[in-house]
Amino acid sequence: MNKTENKNINKKKEDILKKAKKIVLIDGWSSEMFSKLQKQNIEKNDLFYFFPDGYKDLLEYALQNINEKLENKLKKINLINFPINKRIKKILLLRFNILNEDKEFYKKTFNHLLLPTNNKISKKSLYNSVNTMWYLAGDNSTDFNFYTKRLILSGVYTNALFVFFSKEMKYVEENIDKNLNRISKIPKIKERISFIKDNAPKFLKSFLV
Repeated sequence: MNKTENKNINKKKEDILKKAKKIVLIDGWSSEMFSKLQKQNIEKNDLFYFFPDGYKDLLEYALQNINEKLENKLKKINLINFPINKRIKKILLLRFNILNEDKEFYKKTFNHLLLPTNNKISKKSLYNSVNTMWYLAGDNSTDFNFYTKRLILSGVYTNALFVFFSKEMKYVEENIDKNLNRISKIPKIKERISFIKDNAPKFLKSFLV
């Protein structure tokens, strides 16, 4: 596939997502999403070509789209000279700035992900999110630290999500600063992981299991 074809495919998928966002704001996510999109002049063939497993494929694409936007924004920033904790903070704040552009849509999306039937997508999305953030921060670990870093960042991120959906952005940064600072002062990895699990919002703790 050449660059032009790839660009056209991405544009079609983004157009579908743009219309889906408007539907989610009114009706939320549901199995009726595709029939509603067809009423918005989206071709049925395109829907099932790009998202063969139905609306949940589109839901996963919406979540992956955050990672893609984050990576594009970070291409314009030189993080290499910053210590790793400042890189992670910058990446987290950029991610929340992206979420803030469509806050109500993402709030409805994450509330939908809390349904037990979406547990698999929730965990997959959370892992992809923190893995992307560590990758963009320049993490090259391959040993036990690979997993512990991602588990710890999962806790920081999900805790900040709870604040983000209930308060203003300034409180999100305060929350991130507080948790990154507290974790940095805990010497042992096991104690850090325990701290994260104990302090995660109750309705998000299932993500960390």
